[in-house]
Formats: sequence, C-alpha cells, structure tokens
Amino acid sequence: MTSATPIATSRSSRPNVLVIGTFDTKSDELGALADAIEGLGGNAVLLDTSARFAERPPAHVLRSRRFIDQESVAQAAGSTCAAISALPRGDAVSALRAGVSTLLTRLRNAGEIDGAICMGGAGIHIAGPGLQTLPLGFPKLIVSPLASGSRTFESYVGIRDVAVMHSVADIIGINAITAPVYRTAAGYIVGASRAAMTAPDAGGAKHASRQGITVAVSMNGNTTGPLMRARAYLEERGVAFVAFHSNGTGGRALEDAVRTGQVDAVLDYTTTELGGHLVGGLMDPGPDRMETAGLAGLPQILVPGCTDFITCGPLEQARREFPDRTYFGHNPELTLVRLTAPEAAALGEVFATKANKATGPTRIFIPHGGFSVPDAPGKPFWDPQANAAFVDALRTHLDERVDLVELDHHINDDAFIDQVLSALTDMLHLQPAHPPAFA
Repeated sequence: MTSATPIATSRSSRPNVLVIGTFDTKSDELGALADAIEGLGGNAVLLDTSARFAERPPAHVLRSRRFIDQESVAQAAGSTCAAISALPRGDAVSALRAGVSTLLTRLRNAGEIDGAICMGGAGIHIAGPGLQTLPLGFPKLIVSPLASGSRTFESYVGIRDVAVMHSVADIIGINAITAPVYRTAAGYIVGASRAAMTAPDAGGAKHASRQGITVAVSMNGNTTGPLMRARAYLEERGVAFVAFHSNGTGGRALEDAVRTGQVDAVLDYTTTELGGHLVGGLMDPGPDRMETAGLAGLPQILVPGCTDFITCGPLEQARREFPDRTYFGHNPELTLVRLTAPEAAALGEVFATKANKATGPTRIFIPHGGFSVPDAPGKPFWDPQANAAFVDALRTHLDERVDLVELDHHINDDAFIDQVLSALTDMLHLQPAHPPAFA
C-alpha cells in the first residue's frame, strides 16, 4: 500500500489529479484516462472505490503512480476490507462513500491534489457525495453513461460545482467512441486543475480571507429587475451580492452558504421554494428553507417573492398534477401554477413560523401590488383574495417582535425595492444613498 507516500512534483506547472473509479472492473479504462491526464501535463493519482475487493490493478495501469487502495478507503471509513466485504451491498456502498469522503478532504486539505475526476457507471455514486464535500472552485468532474439528459443530476452535483460529462458509451473498452471521450475529460480536468492552482486560495488548506460584507440573495427570472437594482446599490457600497436561483437546489445552497459562514446577511426576496415544499412541483428545497440565517442571528429581510405560484413541468403534465388551476407558461419545459386561497393561507402560516425562529434583526416586506410578474392587475395570476389569505395568515401567526412592513407597490417596482434597500442599509450600517434614492 502506497497511500501515505507523498507526490514529488513541480507544483508550479503539473497539477495532481485524483482519478477515482472501480479498478476491479475498469482498470484499463481508468488507466487510459490517467495516461491522457499525464500526456496533457498532469500527474495522475489513483483511488480504487471497488465494492468487491480484488487484486491490485495490473502493472501497465499502476506504473509508478500513487495508488490508494481499497484497504485505505476502508480504514478511512473506520473499518476494514474484510468487514465491509461482509456487509450487504447497500451498507458496503455507504461505508465506502464515507471512506472516500474522508480521503478526499484529507488529500485536498494537505494540498496533495488539485482536482478530482470520477469515471464509471453505478460506481460514481460511491464518489459523488465525497466530491460534494469539496469546496467551491476545486475542480471536480464526473464522467458516466448515467449522466444523460433524461436523468436528474441531484445525486451527482448536490449543491456543489460538480461538472458532469456524458460518456455516450459505457465505460468498457478503449475504442473509437470512448477514447476521444477519455481524452476530452482529461483535458477538462487538467485545464481546470491548472487554473485552480493559480487561484488566490490555491494550496490546499490555505484560503484567501473573505473581506467586507457579503449578502446572499434569492432570485429568479420574475425578480431579476429589482434585484439587479439591488446589486448595483450594494456593490457601490462595497458589499458583495451573491444570488442563488430559487429552484430548490439554489435555496439549499443559500442555506449552506449561511451555515458555513460565507455570508453576513440575507435578502430573501424570492421565497417561492416554500410553496414547492408545501404544495408540490419541481422546486422543493426541503424543510429547512428560510431558517438558517434566522437561527444564526444574521440580519435578514424576507419577501414573499413568487409565493403566489409553484413551478411544474410542461403544461400537460402540470394540468394532470394540478387540474383546474390557472397556468402561466414560463417556457415549453416549465409551467407556473397559481396557488389557491387556502394554499396561500397555509403558506402564510409557514412563512410566519419560519420568520419567528429568527434570533437576529428580521424584517418582512409585503408587496400588496403583486408578488410576481403574472401577479399584477390585468395579469393571469392576479388574485387579491389569495394574496390577502397569505397576508392574513402571516399577520395572525407572526410574533410581534418581527417587523412587518406592508406596501402598496408591486414586488418589481423601484419604490418597493428601494424601501427594502433602505432597511438593509440600516441593518448593515452602510452609507445611505446620496443623493437620496428613496421616495
């Protein structure tokens, strides 16, 4: 076993790339990938995630490369090969996942790898969670025949910047179809790893310190206008504006950014994902959305942006799942479905319950002129009764200590976002607008 042997290399030019896969069945293919990586100027480090414990790969694959074997993975999981091999397959995979995650973190923090690539079929699910533990900006690539357009990518990428490449053919053999794919994948990961080596926070455990104030913002196409105005306002004052798309995964990423200390305040302007969890559709962020910042005591402003609808698939599918509703075609693949008054009331209660968990400065802004682009007088989703049901439930269940500001503006009106920004300016002790921008 050579897993403890450090790699001797010129760190100025040749990135160390971790090649992850099931070497019991794909050693030749992974070896070809490693050859391509080295031919393009990288160093390949091999990590075996085989669920079936087997002999070491052949000499033409190993060469002089560092090889991290299955026993090392098992030990990182606090177990042994023998113990894991005796487990049912599902339990064995879980143990291997834990071991791979631990090893990836160790190698990255020690500065021993500059990028990671996992190639295979079902075996990618062993490495996927580990790749998702690596920080943003660290190159990570999955190459698999499972990564086709008809499949969801949640299990591959989670809330991290994991790149996914469709291998077209299965990872079996080196031929006219697979060889170019292996070489292209090698080019992606070597290029990304070399770029990461030159980044300000390159070098394993050394990180660039975050300077200034960072505000996390929830956003989608319906709220782009006012939030672009907010971005300009905040960046003029030296505040970093980080937008998270309110598509389910984006909301989870926002919560994770708060949880890991990457932001100082939250402007939760587009909270439509709450409806996705309560009612259904495609944008479910899970049960903890709109809670982390409040529990952490961070300053936050909450707006019921786009809570008048949920997002579903194509129109015919939306009609089957939610019949007899009002629909708005966002594009051929996505249909917005208007919530009913009872659903809006239930969502208002949820909104209040989550806001009540806040331990820091929290203010809610209500745009009585409409919650989204199609929710405005004369537009398809304009339903004052449903909006009133949301607001009435919110008022009923909201603690008195949480500030509630109700305005007659539409959510996309300049006058609305300007008052939101005025409140955020006070919360963050920023320099106010000069000359005054608020009416």
